[in-house]
Amino acid sequence: MKYTHIVFDIDGTLLDNENAVLSSLQDVLRKVLAKEFLKDELRFVIGITSEIALAQLGIEDLEHAKQLWLDYYPNYADSIFVYNGIADCLKLLHEQGYVLGILTSKTALEYQKEFAPLGLSQYFDVVVCADDTIEHKPNPGPMLEFLKQAKAEANSTLYIGDTVHDMHCAQEAGADFVLALWGCKSPELVSTSRRLSSPAELNVLLSEATD
Repeated sequence: MKYTHIVFDIDGTLLDNENAVLSSLQDVLRKVLAKEFLKDELRFVIGITSEIALAQLGIEDLEHAKQLWLDYYPNYADSIFVYNGIADCLKLLHEQGYVLGILTSKTALEYQKEFAPLGLSQYFDVVVCADDTIEHKPNPGPMLEFLKQAKAEANSTLYIGDTVHDMHCAQEAGADFVLALWGCKSPELVSTSRRLSSPAELNVLLSEATD
């Protein structure tokens, strides 16, 4: 299968930002609920929208809590990194003519504040954020929206992500999925998915797909 469109998740796929996400959420919960949570108790929020995550934690004033989370996140900027090899991978894919996209559970505002300043946005032709769909990962809605915006066929689209939410979103929309091992924290997912050990392996996978 020759792929024409390559789509990436952000958190845990392009960015190593788990500490920033969870530490800033701890600050929000400390402020709003006056409760302490361990990071292990909060790891379920990775891959879902901030609104859904906060609602599941029992917060009523979601808009206030979302703004606090956005405000606290930059306090942990020193712990946020683009994964090794990602920038080179994106540059090469762009030069090779692939249409590149992002499919994220971040809102457009979160995307602009948390991801755009890192200098990778130039490579992406289509960005689908949480605001763009009624359904969110793991539902197929976000991928279907990407296919619509990009005028792409599902069977020529590959989604790279690190969670089971990413996998279901892609597969239920008819797109292919490959697991980014460098950000994956789900051992059970490793044994059930096509996977990449490093961003550099993506070019090998794409070359094999055209043989």
